[in-house]
Amino acid sequence: MAKSIKQIEAEVLAKLESKGFGISATEFDEITELKGIEELMVLAAANFILQVQENLNRAGKIDTGTLASDIEKGEITNSGGVYSIDVGYPKGSKAAKYYDFVNKGVRGTRSGTPADSPYSFRSDMPGTSMTSAIAGWYRRHASYGRRETQKKNLSAVQRKRKKLSKMVDANKRLRSLAFATAVNIKRRGLKKTGFFDKAVQSSFGPDFVKALAKITGKEIAINIKGNGNNNK
Repeated sequence: MAKSIKQIEAEVLAKLESKGFGISATEFDEITELKGIEELMVLAAANFILQVQENLNRAGKIDTGTLASDIEKGEITNSGGVYSIDVGYPKGSKAAKYYDFVNKGVRGTRSGTPADSPYSFRSDMPGTSMTSAIAGWYRRHASYGRRETQKKNLSAVQRKRKKLSKMVDANKRLRSLAFATAVNIKRRGLKKTGFFDKAVQSSFGPDFVKALAKITGKEIAINIKGNGNNNK
């Protein structure tokens, strides 16, 4: 389960406290560089990925699993004291092409909602690729729903799949159902989930900035204490 940045901050500060304060000058010589900032960034990036996955599950937006599985973090780099870490969908991946439509939504041709989305459908008529994708989506989730044995405390995804299995079983003309669904989506719009933006705000928002400042200050204090010079 994803943590709050304050929880991560507390863990990093506790580690710095245990290995930094009260060390001797000899012991300090063995510590060339403390890793509090790097650790915070790596943990925040990993936590961001967990939050993305949890947000998708809560929103019932798990299909092939690409949005949840393709997201990744790179190695942290330090260039002249400037730290950076890449996190998100790799360029060229399937998820990179459509994740932001699920994140920000797409305005419908008739509804005009979600109004704050930068994306919009241009016409009511869906293309064959969209219809085929929805038909495939119906088949997959209906199949999952038929195999679902859990009866209580179902997640949003599980409830949707059970409902779809009954709908698809009752409708033999799946292609027509998929076409009608596509037309409806283009008219009404694709609902905004904010699964990505919410994770960014939670993992790299104001609390993250405060944690960076606090940990930077702690590391400076550790260096001063370790050098045995409190006048710097």
